[in-house]
Amino acid sequence: MAGVAASAAMAGLPTAGHALTPQLLLEATTREIEVNGTLAKQLAVVGPDGPEGLRVKRGDHFKFKLVNKLDTETLIHWHGLILPPSQDGVPGISAPTIPPGGSADYDFPLVQAGTYWMHSHVGFQEQLGLAMPLILEDPNDPLSNLQEVVLFLEDFTFKDPEAIVAALRGGGQTDTAVGHGAGGMAGMVHSQGAGAVDAGMPGMKGMAGMSGMAGMKGMAPATGTTAAPAVAGMEGMADLNDVDFDAYLANSRTLRDPQVVPVERNGKVRLRIINGSASTNFFISAGGQSARLIAVDGEAVHPIDDVIFPVGIAQRIDLLVDVPGGKALPIIAQREGDTARTGLILAGPGAAVEKLSDDADAKAGAIGVELESRLRAVEPLPVRPIAAELDSLLSGDMAKYIWMMHGGVYPNNKPLVVRTGDRTAVRIRNQTGMSHPMHLHGHVFQVIEIGGKPLAGAVRDTVVVPPQSDMVIAFDANNPGNWAYHCHNLYHMEVGMFSYLTYVPAT
Repeated sequence: MAGVAASAAMAGLPTAGHALTPQLLLEATTREIEVNGTLAKQLAVVGPDGPEGLRVKRGDHFKFKLVNKLDTETLIHWHGLILPPSQDGVPGISAPTIPPGGSADYDFPLVQAGTYWMHSHVGFQEQLGLAMPLILEDPNDPLSNLQEVVLFLEDFTFKDPEAIVAALRGGGQTDTAVGHGAGGMAGMVHSQGAGAVDAGMPGMKGMAGMSGMAGMKGMAPATGTTAAPAVAGMEGMADLNDVDFDAYLANSRTLRDPQVVPVERNGKVRLRIINGSASTNFFISAGGQSARLIAVDGEAVHPIDDVIFPVGIAQRIDLLVDVPGGKALPIIAQREGDTARTGLILAGPGAAVEKLSDDADAKAGAIGVELESRLRAVEPLPVRPIAAELDSLLSGDMAKYIWMMHGGVYPNNKPLVVRTGDRTAVRIRNQTGMSHPMHLHGHVFQVIEIGGKPLAGAVRDTVVVPPQSDMVIAFDANNPGNWAYHCHNLYHMEVGMFSYLTYVPAT
């Protein structure tokens, strides 16, 4: 069931205890992983199947007890799920945090199927590893006979995320590509693209000085179909990365020791790719051969065949790939605006697996809107007139590293207010020099306009809005409550790029 139908069905499904579904256990705990030869202690969510992920079925109840085994408070958000607001896992909006040694019970109907994930919504715990895939299986999935491989992407740092933010705020952003020094930031901040503007320049507050650049609106350095370097002349108009990481992980491993997944001869594989990173967009490729995109954010789309697919922070894509008999097929995720990459290997019987570098030969470009403009939902929103139009302004002071929504940092900004039952359109206006992956909790939405051009686009829960561009999304206000609405770049969110959606009764 697509999210559109699932959302409409929420009101007709029970939310109380479901006697036929046994309660299972999830634990917020710690574990050790090895990152390029160095042991690292991480936070972790561990379920019945371990820390690699959780599989449940549409039609069942999500009936779990979450036990906090950490020495600090925590709370888990079930990303992309349509659920009662009290179960959403956002401190201060849906539920209180769980203290050390405490627990919380979850029990709600699973009305969707697709590729989702779970992560902490407390401080920088997501960056520290408190996240895990969440796959909602469809009992009637026509592709259930295919081998499935989940690829969970993360950016990893040995540094304290709080220290990273302090450096970003204290030293300003530094463009090492044009030879500036580290600015007291120990090399943690760069990768802005050759010739990038120094964000510490006066007049950059709110990026007002960029708003008049000809051709900027709706544009980005790369189209999304190729991870080639940025288009000439576009460098410096956008900041692609503001935090540098020590490693990029694919299922907790790097390309120096990648996961090798055996597949059947001439096998077709369904890849469920989850960008669980805190601050990194990726381009996905399959060894240079074509793959077929069949879903985004758990929602089916009309198939698109291509060789490279962008996946923004918190987004998911489902790909079908063919693994030639006796061959090894690398599934690569390359960081936007950089040569850094990670991935895993799909290996047919007897395949020789060659060592892969964790650096590409050339930098990737920027995620633009080319793929987003091509996407068409298999089950779009039902045709209804738009009853309300709202404006969502994204702004920022890059020198001070302050990111804002609706004119202020949270909680000193205004929420989006919707009326129960309304088809609501939100124009997201990004006036900054960075892209922002915007996520709305408790709902799905459809992309209906990009750069002033109407379309009947994908149904999603997270959309990447490129620098200096507008995008319009539409959704049905059919899940009353208070819901987080924010940029999913964790560093942006933690310094203020966070708001919420609230309901007023229908008149």
